Amino acid sequence: MRPFETFFVVALLLYSFVIWSHRIKKRFSPWMVWLFGAGLAADVSGTVFLCVATASGWTFSVHAISGLISLLIMALHFIWALLSITLGGKFEDYFKRFSVLAWFLWLIAFVSGIPR
Repeated sequence: MRPFETFFVVALLLYSFVIWSHRIKKRFSPWMVWLFGAGLAADVSGTVFLCVATASGWTFSVHAISGLISLLIMALHFIWALLSITLGGKFEDYFKRFSVLAWFLWLIAFVSGIPR
């Protein structure tokens, strides 16, 4: 495994743990938001290291486009998590409703990057 791939695996583990912990508990705890932020940081770090490590730079492929979109979704999802824990109410209701879908979209991008 290349070093930057470790960041993506850490992001997968943290993001999955937070989404499914929230799904089971049906409410946010501060530790969940911290782990979510750590997962987002790992994903961003892996993406930056991947771009630096590849001499060719960005290559427009299905994985690159889905990866960029899913990274943006994860960042917006994190902001939504912050709003859910600070303001609650409708923010947390919508988070409950759409969190698994956002996670699944991110997971598609993750799987599409696995070498064949």
